[in-house]
Formats: sequence, structure tokens, C-alpha cells
Amino acid sequence: MKNVFVKRNEMIVVDSIMGSGKTSWAIQYINESPAATKIIFITPYLTEIERIIEQTTKSFVQPEQNGRRSKLDSLKHAIASGKNIVSTHALFKRCDSELIQLIEAENYVLILDEVLDTLDEINMTKDDIKILLNSTDDNGDPIVSIGTKGKVKWNNGKYDSGNYQTIRNLANAGNLVLFDESKLYWLFPTELFKAFSKAFILTYMFEGQIQCYYYRLFKMSFSYRSVGYNTKIGYHLSEYRGRSGEDRQRFKSLINIYYSSPSDNRDMNKVGEKHNAFSKSYLAVNLKSKHFKDMIKKNSYNFYRHKMNCSTKHVIWTTFKDNQKVLTPMGLKKSFVPLNARATNEYAAATTCIYLANRYMNPMIKRFFHTHDIKVNEDLFALSELLQWLFRSAIRNDEPINVYIPSARMRTLLEMYLNNEI
Repeated sequence: MKNVFVKRNEMIVVDSIMGSGKTSWAIQYINESPAATKIIFITPYLTEIERIIEQTTKSFVQPEQNGRRSKLDSLKHAIASGKNIVSTHALFKRCDSELIQLIEAENYVLILDEVLDTLDEINMTKDDIKILLNSTDDNGDPIVSIGTKGKVKWNNGKYDSGNYQTIRNLANAGNLVLFDESKLYWLFPTELFKAFSKAFILTYMFEGQIQCYYYRLFKMSFSYRSVGYNTKIGYHLSEYRGRSGEDRQRFKSLINIYYSSPSDNRDMNKVGEKHNAFSKSYLAVNLKSKHFKDMIKKNSYNFYRHKMNCSTKHVIWTTFKDNQKVLTPMGLKKSFVPLNARATNEYAAATTCIYLANRYMNPMIKRFFHTHDIKVNEDLFALSELLQWLFRSAIRNDEPINVYIPSARMRTLLEMYLNNEI
């Protein structure tokens, strides 16, 4: 008897270097898929939505707020109608159990452009968490209980509204975990990934990213593929061979990292010699010094204006969002690109890049994974974040770029990557 059951939940991580054609492959995959194949394409930016709509032969809809109908309701309605959908990470993260059921029933394929934030800290004080954990209802039963892996269960069905309404909703959706008796985290529901007949995640250096550790935490199986291209069949998925076969020599020839020269009055990299220099915590302390703040801004201005003689319209710069205002170099108020920028071509004209950061994983999130025996590679995490940001620039178009990275740690990671040492 023929097996009528279709194998579901195949997750494929398309782990391929920036510029290798991941999105181009996805567009080709969509255009070549049977008419009956229904697609949900999720991307970080609204600008990429337009690209998918314009370059695919399938008809896509974008969920929109319409009167009393929210974007989430619009998404659910489109799924129930069997439409092909293109939307953003932000909306996708708002999923609930109803959305998961709809997707599973309609047999959709997911294409996720770049990784999601699958773990977020809930803004709640340690004292408020303690009060919540010790709270009981009228019968003396606990309001919440803690299950395996810290999952929070809301027990009080009579609670209607109040200060803990958001907490109740997250707990009831199965998306809330407690860690170390002092932190609450929202976790992306694993059931959503399992609801798709097939899921493709388009990214690079997946093993350095939080979504990878999240998959391992919940023992979710996935396989790796790379993107290939030939003139006969165009873009295609090929066997994953790791990063050993990458053409980094080309990138090395295009990335000009700033180093001081004997003719310089001072070394602008000296300020970042300490291993933790330019980390979030380091900047929080040192930016209290007007001298330090002015020196960083002066170095950045000196780099793009005098060293590179570059127009502001060809410069991008970044730092942690909290420090953006105080560290904005002269003339670059409109040139800020967020640290987590990815999957966008909006800044491809930039030939000069200033990176005022030193990336570390949130210490509590790192401890959370370690507690569950999930090993975290912080250097790979930092490198992947740096590369994603740099590849928003003109290097996307095979044009040379000039880079100022005062953090010795981040600069060394980039050097090691370009020399095939990582």
C-alpha cells in the first residue's frame, strides 16, 4: 500500500557566504515551484518585501493593518485563504497557537531570510519576578509553576487583566521561561518551525548564532546546504562543505583595514587595545569621560574625512544603540546603520565603514545556554555579526571598502577570518 503520509518538518539551513546568491536562489525556487506550493517568505526589512513581490512569478500578499483587523489577523486570514505571503521578522515573532494551527493545516513552505531573535529578555525586575513566583490565588494555589527547562505555566484561569497580563499571555502561549530565579525570557515557539512542511533558513555562520543554539536546546534537527550556480540550471543547493571552500582571498583584496603608519601623529587603534574595549559594558563606563567620548568622535571624523577623504554619502558607521547619540561623528548623523543590520542592499554605496563596537553575547543568555549544556562560541558570534554589518556596504558589489575598527579583538577576528584561520 502506498504511504499517504508526507514527511514534514524538514529544516534546511542554507549557510552560504554573503553575496553567494541565497536570495536569488530563493526567488528562483519560488518561481520554479509547482503552482500548488504555498510559500511564506519572512525577511528583516520592508524594502526586501518589494523585491520578492517584484521578482517572483507567484502572487504574494503582504499582511496589512486594515481598520480593526491587525497585521496578525491579516496574516491569519491570508494563510486561511491559502495565499503566498511575504512579511517581516517583527510580525512573524508575534505568532500564537492559532497561527501555528493554520500554517500546519495549509501545508506551507517557509523561507526565512536571516536568523530571528529567538530569545528575548522580558523587562521585569527581580523583585517583581519574586512576587509573581510567590503569588497564590484565593484557594492558596500558586499563580504560576515552573516546568522543565524553566518553562512558566500560568495556573490562574480567572485572571483577566492587570500588571501581569503580558506575562500571562506569554506563559499561556508556552513562550515564557524562567532562568536563575531572576530573569524571564521570551522564547520563539518551536512549534511554529515544526508546522511547516519544509523550512529554509538563509544565513551565514549559523553555528555562531543564537538561533542555532536555540535549535540545539530543543533538539530540533536540521541539515546544511550551500548555494551554487551554473549556467545550465542557475542557482541551486549543493552539498555543504563548511567554510573551507570559500573565496576569502577576493574579500581580503577588497577590505582595507586601517592601521597606523609612521607618518601618523598618533595611533587611532590604541584606544581599543584592551580585550573588552568598545564592548557595551566598557563603553557604558568610559563614555562618562568627555575626553574619551571626544577622542572617539575625533578619530572617526579624522578617518573618513582626512585619511580616506570620503564624502559623507559614502560612509556608514555603527555602535550600540544606547551610544548612538553621544558617539555620532561630525557629519554622520544620517549615516548610522544598526549593529544588527542584515539582508538589505540599502547601503551598498558605502565605501568607508566605521565600527565602534566589540560584540559579546548577552552574559545571561550565554549562561542560560551553558546551564543546559549548550556550548556557545562567542568569537564566532562576534565575527558573524561583524561580517553581516560590513556586507551591507559596497563590498556587496565587489567594490573595495576602507574599514576603521578600533577594537583590537574585533579587528583580529576579521584578520583571522580573511586569512582562513577561522
